[in-house]
Amino acid sequence: MRCALTLSLALSFGKVSAESAVDAYMSYEGTAVDRENGDVLYRESHFVALQGEKVRERLVLYRCADGTPFARKRVAEVLDTPWLPEFDMTDARLDYREGVSKEGQALKIFVDKPDEEPEQELVADAPADLVGDAGFDRFVQDQWDKLVAGETVHFHFLVPSRLDYMGFKVKQIAELSIEQRPVRVFRLALGGLLGLIVSGIDVSYDAESRTLLRFEGLSNVRDAEGENYVARIDFPPSERRDEPNAAALEAARVVPLASACAAL
Repeated sequence: MRCALTLSLALSFGKVSAESAVDAYMSYEGTAVDRENGDVLYRESHFVALQGEKVRERLVLYRCADGTPFARKRVAEVLDTPWLPEFDMTDARLDYREGVSKEGQALKIFVDKPDEEPEQELVADAPADLVGDAGFDRFVQDQWDKLVAGETVHFHFLVPSRLDYMGFKVKQIAELSIEQRPVRVFRLALGGLLGLIVSGIDVSYDAESRTLLRFEGLSNVRDAEGENYVARIDFPPSERRDEPNAAALEAARVVPLASACAAL
């Protein structure tokens, strides 16, 4: 059983509605490698619009090992549900799309797979602790004190590919160092008996800045056969940079996506 953390229909929500609400831009890079042999599977380029410390919009380009973009995800924070942002993702290699948006007080989940009719589900009574996609990072920040105190925090996580959500739990499992930085490692796993037989996802956060440095486990990106990669994704602090304006984000919004990655 595989439930990708996702970490995509071209949904109707547009750019951040009020440009004046965004006061800073930043970007950072990630590299996903095979955990067994270290081969580069793909790369991630994140472009973020900030209002203070809050993320108003995030745009991610997923790139082949040679840097060619093949997928794009756009995440927009909905202010009344910071743990569950609207998002849409499309992978041009697989003709696969998924996303979630707000429909009044309900959630609209959408999945479009190759050679299948598009599916959608309207969830009218979503639980208050529902977390989705990049909202997990905000959830970790909000639960930080409980996690570092050793508590196990239970919540529901949205699984768009299943048009549903499932019970999950997260707890701290280690304190170590990455690139000489103190790190706290949290494990995300299914709740109940399934959590005993399904591998979890480990996320490593800088203990001081609380920024994500490493992700290990089932990725939201699929291989050529449509199976989710199991990867280690490193986000080096040296690859984080402030952007002078929205130019990089806007360029990423419109760059063409490749239908295949070249063999290396």
